[in-house]
Amino acid sequence: MAPDFSSIKPGSPPSATARSTTDAPSSAAEPGSWKAAYNRIPNWKKYGLLAFFVLSIVVVLVAATMGGDGSTSSDTVRTGHGPNEITNGIPHGYDHTQAGAQTAATNFVQASNQISLGRITAEEAREVLVGGNATDALVSVIDDPVMQAEDTVMNTVPALVNVTDYSDDRAVVSVWAVSASQDDLSGTGKVSVLTFWSTTTVTVQWEDGDWKAVDWSFRSGPEPSEVSFPEGDSTLAEFGANGLYTFFVE
Repeated sequence: MAPDFSSIKPGSPPSATARSTTDAPSSAAEPGSWKAAYNRIPNWKKYGLLAFFVLSIVVVLVAATMGGDGSTSSDTVRTGHGPNEITNGIPHGYDHTQAGAQTAATNFVQASNQISLGRITAEEAREVLVGGNATDALVSVIDDPVMQAEDTVMNTVPALVNVTDYSDDRAVVSVWAVSASQDDLSGTGKVSVLTFWSTTTVTVQWEDGDWKAVDWSFRSGPEPSEVSFPEGDSTLAEFGANGLYTFFVE
């Protein structure tokens, strides 16, 4: 049966049914709301903002996974007392402590070995490892090293490291190390293996926020059998250091 609207006169208050229809909240945004403001933005601007946001994320991700195009490549690391940075494969950035000085001196011994193998250059080593008032002896070991044959394999491993003198701005460090080398035996396809012991004394000074090498001396030996009970004036007669970080990155 159809509803009877004959009783409704002009100006009469709306019925409950009519009010429920007309008073229902509109799905359209209020004029002052953020939805209304967003709806007034042209679609091309919305798409442009979205594209810019996506592009920004891509740029950040690419920058995080790629190094610079320059000749210097640096990475930040963190060890117990340094190194804290590696530049062109050379570790540097040591703590201003005795342990930091020990590690800096030991890594300088490693650096001189890497120069002789042609794995790092003298220029790169001087830039990050050598102090401003380095002695001629130290400069010569950097600039005029005894170069190894191209196919030579040589690794130097510190056995004991002793600090013979230390202050806040200077340290003298003795590094007793063993080296193992492997060479092609006159093109025969066989290899020769040689091990030898050496003692290197490196003086480092605190300069520009890092330990820099300024002096160096080297002598072969002693062999382990010669230092079972070292003489009192030998650096090996003192207790050495533990846990030194010595590494190079290719």
